[in-house]
Amino acid sequence: MSGHNAVFNLGEQQQGTAFEGKFLLAQAGAPSDSTDTGFGKGALYIRTDGSSTSTHWYINLGTAGSPTWTPLTIA
Repeated sequence: MSGHNAVFNLGEQQQGTAFEGKFLLAQAGAPSDSTDTGFGKGALYIRTDGSSTSTHWYINLGTAGSPTWTPLTIA
């Protein structure tokens, strides 16, 4: 039986849903509104580096073509 990588699949173009673009991006550094495009409104960005005081989660409040990556506050 072949393996299934759900996290990888969420980083790909979503099909069969009303969601525009990709849903999940995980990488080092803060996201960029100009280069981290293709992720639909509501997509999540996980920052994989930084200290415990760094922002690690972002949400796209824009569109896939013109994202607005906004840090999430987790209390």
